[in-house]
Parts: sequence; structure tokens; C-alpha cells
Amino acid sequence: MMEEDAKNLEKFLTEKFGQQNIDFTFVEVQSDKIKKYPEIEAVLEKSILPLTVINDKPRFQGGLSVTMISEAVEQLMK
Repeated sequence: MMEEDAKNLEKFLTEKFGQQNIDFTFVEVQSDKIKKYPEIEAVLEKSILPLTVINDKPRFQGGLSVTMISEAVEQLMK
């Protein structure tokens, strides 16, 4: 379910901002893929999943808000 929500978010963001501006990765935190992100792995126990990371910084936790994430990306692109 969460991966499907993330794919829908990725589709929305790439349609809105362009594929060249979005580098989107879904990481299942209980998989070995999280080891590629040690800074994020270190804050996981204090976070509520899902954790949204933008430009290597944790930004949102506890849900995938298309509006909030889209607004954050838009601010970064200015």
C-alpha cells in the first residue's frame, strides 16, 4: 500500500515539475536498501513512517501529503 502511494506521488511530482527535476526513490526501511542512507537510518527510530526526505533532509513524517510535499519541492525550485 505505501509503495503504491509513493508511486502515485512520484507520478504527480514528475508530471508537475518534470522528470529532469525529480529524483524519486522509495526505500522500504526494513530492507538492506536503507543502508545506502546512513543519515536517514540514524533518525528512523525517532520518526513516524512514512518519512519523506527531500534533498537528503527529513522533511515530513507520518503520511504522504501531496500538497505539502509539492509545495516544498516548489519552494526549492525557486
